[in-house]
Amino acid sequence: MEYRVRNLDKLENSQDRNYLEKHLEKFIKKMSFIPKKYRKSNDIEVTISYEDNKIIKIVVSANLNTGIISIEREGEIIEDIVPKVFYNFTEKVAKEIKNIRTKYAIDKKNEFFEKLALDKENLKNLSDKEKTELFKTIIPVFLHGLKGYINRRIISAKLANLKSLSNVDPKDIVNEVVLKVHTIFNSDIENIKDINIWLIKEADNILNDILDKNKKENISYEELVNNELGQLEEKFTIDGGFDLVMTDELDDYNTDFGIEEIIIASKGENEFIEKLEKDKTALKNRVYDELIKLPLRYQSIYDLYFFEHMEIDEIAKVKKIDAIEVEAIIISIKDLLTEKLFN
Repeated sequence: MEYRVRNLDKLENSQDRNYLEKHLEKFIKKMSFIPKKYRKSNDIEVTISYEDNKIIKIVVSANLNTGIISIEREGEIIEDIVPKVFYNFTEKVAKEIKNIRTKYAIDKKNEFFEKLALDKENLKNLSDKEKTELFKTIIPVFLHGLKGYINRRIISAKLANLKSLSNVDPKDIVNEVVLKVHTIFNSDIENIKDINIWLIKEADNILNDILDKNKKENISYEELVNNELGQLEEKFTIDGGFDLVMTDELDDYNTDFGIEEIIIASKGENEFIEKLEKDKTALKNRVYDELIKLPLRYQSIYDLYFFEHMEIDEIAKVKKIDAIEVEAIIISIKDLLTEKLFN
């Protein structure tokens, strides 16, 4: 992101201007973690004015998807105002990101289905041929996300040395999922809005079946990988080639990290912020180096929430657990990543 300062000449003291600009650079590094898809503008605007000729007033504003947010603070000494106005602004942005993420997920789904302009009565009255045509229209929208989810799950299994999946082609899994969901679609077309849940659920079922057939014990894909990953510890590091696998996946999805609000709202310009690079590759590597050590259930829930923008109750249906447990897992992952990145 970039910043624009209005009325900088109001600060006649060069030391005051230098102080403001120094903090602005660090502040913008934090703001760069607002995902692009959540902003309407790439600019942060800082406006300076004087009240009663001696009270300095600073207003900071940004235009996000949910509208313009701003914070203003005033005082007589620039050193008192600047850290406070920037920190208060980052706090407000951090809260808004959580709201935007939820809204983005809901809007993305609703926008697509609104375009179909079909209510339940219309859906029930479709002929078999019309159902097939509708399915062909809808399914490509979800294929990119489905393929990415399956790829990342297979990658995790391979890293855990699960030979059952070593020769699995993700395309074959995708094709099988689509066929199974086509059957569900025809029999339950009134609930078309659940199609993404059906797709992810069937993907998990198929991966479970592959491993179950290759194991004497009746252990599911997730349970088995949980056991294997528990022994990995530091085995898969960036130097070990981990970034070659996962960074490419991340770049494909141009995804956010899921912990932007924590980075943005971090107290002051600490050492972590000082060291942030302009590009996010190094941080992506660090985040996913930690993620790969987690149990697969945790990885897949993080994946669905932050990559695929599924809502908590949808993930709960896919994973067959309570929504409150999904939320607890998401919070625990964010806490873990925050601890690893800031310490």
